[in-house]
Amino acid sequence: MAMNIPKSGYNRFMKEGAQHFKGTDEAVLRNIDACVELASQLRSAYGPNGMNKMVINHIEKLFVTNDAATILKELDIQHPAAKIIIMA
Repeated sequence: MAMNIPKSGYNRFMKEGAQHFKGTDEAVLRNIDACVELASQLRSAYGPNGMNKMVINHIEKLFVTNDAATILKELDIQHPAAKIIIMA
């Protein structure tokens, strides 16, 4: 008779495909990577030679702007550290 053994730890509470990182070093590196990626997406919109960005928000509305505040307001960010930067 085969017994069904439940998963142990955090894995049984997470959705399939979710990742769990151990240690603060790993979490800090992931947070830094998310913030650097957000900054790299906005870098070309700054300054006198700032380029326009096309943003399609969650209700399928198209925005063409080079204003970083508008870009950040219309993006749907999932990462917690990047969300904190947007709210600041």
